[in-house]
Amino acid sequence: MVLLHSILPRRRWRFGAALAAAVLLSACGSGGDSSQGQTLPDYDPAPAQVNSPATEVKKDELRVPLQFTHQALVAPGWQTPPHGADDVFLSAGHNDDILTFRAVDDTGTILWEAQRPLSCTGFTLTTADDEQSYAVLTDIDADVQTFGHTVAAAYDLQTGDQSWGPVEVPGPHHGPGIVFAAPSEEAMGESGPQVVLDPATGDVLIDERETPEVAILGEFHGIVLLVVDEQVQAHSASGLAQDGLTGQPKWSIPLDDYAWDTQRLTAKAPTPNPIAEEQSGGVLIGTDDTDRILVTLTDGQVIADQLSAAGQDPSSQTWVTIGKNIVGYDVEEHKLYEESHNGADLIGVGAAIAYLRNAEGNVEARNVLTGAIGRSYDPQDAGVLTVPSVITATGAGILEADDEYYLVPAASAEDHEG
Repeated sequence: MVLLHSILPRRRWRFGAALAAAVLLSACGSGGDSSQGQTLPDYDPAPAQVNSPATEVKKDELRVPLQFTHQALVAPGWQTPPHGADDVFLSAGHNDDILTFRAVDDTGTILWEAQRPLSCTGFTLTTADDEQSYAVLTDIDADVQTFGHTVAAAYDLQTGDQSWGPVEVPGPHHGPGIVFAAPSEEAMGESGPQVVLDPATGDVLIDERETPEVAILGEFHGIVLLVVDEQVQAHSASGLAQDGLTGQPKWSIPLDDYAWDTQRLTAKAPTPNPIAEEQSGGVLIGTDDTDRILVTLTDGQVIADQLSAAGQDPSSQTWVTIGKNIVGYDVEEHKLYEESHNGADLIGVGAAIAYLRNAEGNVEARNVLTGAIGRSYDPQDAGVLTVPSVITATGAGILEADDEYYLVPAASAEDHEG
């Protein structure tokens, strides 16, 4: 493997057996005064080029959704939910006290990988104004050489080349997006003040410690959501970098419109929607799983309210929302259908199919254009059930089974013929 350029030196610290028993959360993790008594593993944070196919697995012992029957299945070694952008997925798996992040494209090729301490699980993807996508990983400050300080750095998602950083952040990754929070003073307490970084440079855009009148809701591929002046405001990261809060927001929504409790207000990407982009993505805003609204990131148009979840089919751009009913909306935001449900939970959308887990715990498939229920698995298949969480417009998919995440490479002409 060829090491890529990085300004982070190779870690050479090793720990003895007597110190190995000291297991506490690190600065990359969370909770209280967790930086004391830490031991550092031997790891190399510099991304290394791989450019080789992930291991193909046999599907004999797995129950795979019907739409993936004729496609290959690979195991990149992921144990956390992958994030994706520009047809590349990123996730991590662990071996003892080392995390290995792997970037894999939709053909199943491992592009690059990077190591981190086991406690530095936080990561995200972001997009700058030039439409370049970056992987942002946390790490331990190399200069301090202890667990007491957390830093973040951005890497080109396609190549692993370092773009900016490492920059010091107040604590572990909090999200959504490149948002970091000071750790709680208590082990199970809420996180402290947050900061949001500029995707292009890593500079701090908003620090709640310096602007206590502003609350950070998240960053979504270059769009920053804030609570300011009794409004939810959307700002471009580049606009905040240039003008700060004096610039005009892209859009805003008064808090009074939905009687939200500001202290409990959160924003999250529609589930599942790890490839949300400004041009087509949306965001769910609310205080719980009964009062969320689905808003377009581009212009702040409210598509639906009183929701718990939503997802967008990349191929048809159809939205599927879960609230009191299951509702589909076309690309023009017109309602296509409305069906009742009993405790359905949305788990994946793509290739014109929405996958839901019903109240009995079974997975069902619905046509996103009509709402009709169809077959999701071959009833004759046996083995461990794989559940789709991501299906892209190219036909690639992420399947989860037994706490491992598999990649279905994008469908080829041969796959369709088979």
